Amino acid sequence: MDVGELLNYQPDRGAKRPREDDGENLRTKIKSNRDVRIQQIVPDPETDDLDTDRDMVLEKLLDREEDTEVEPVDESSVKKMILTFEKRSYKNQELRIKFPDNPEKFMETELDLNDILQEMHVIATMPDLYHLLVELNAIHSLLGLLSHENTDILFLVSCFYAKSQQEGCPFQ
Repeated sequence: MDVGELLNYQPDRGAKRPREDDGENLRTKIKSNRDVRIQQIVPDPETDDLDTDRDMVLEKLLDREEDTEVEPVDESSVKKMILTFEKRSYKNQELRIKFPDNPEKFMETELDLNDILQEMHVIATMPDLYHLLVELNAIHSLLGLLSHENTDILFLVSCFYAKSQQEGCPFQ
């Protein structure tokens, strides 16, 4: 290579408009860019399963919220609530013992238990219905939940007892 050639070399500064002979290259670039955008929009099948699972759980939770109707609180509804609590508590204990290393198996029962505990907070504010808690041995079951591994359930039980003492929940 000659020094004169090096000094006379002018790099291509790029045209403002693509040349006609570069049209084919431009089309392939546009197609590849479009394919990349489509891949970004269309999720990967492996991650798609996770998204659908997450969506199903959210739909179930939203359906539960819509299905909840306010019932008048009387003795029969409180008895029903306490019996439902007992069933859900026992089911949760059973599945936790059966599948200690697989939380997916007992997660649904934990959500059910969480829901019924939230419903039971109404009882904590009505001292005239406390006798039903004693008669149906719900106090013993609630005390047993104070050693539960799920902190959300532990939180709800402690708030239940705090509300029953008319102090309110100290954690809120």
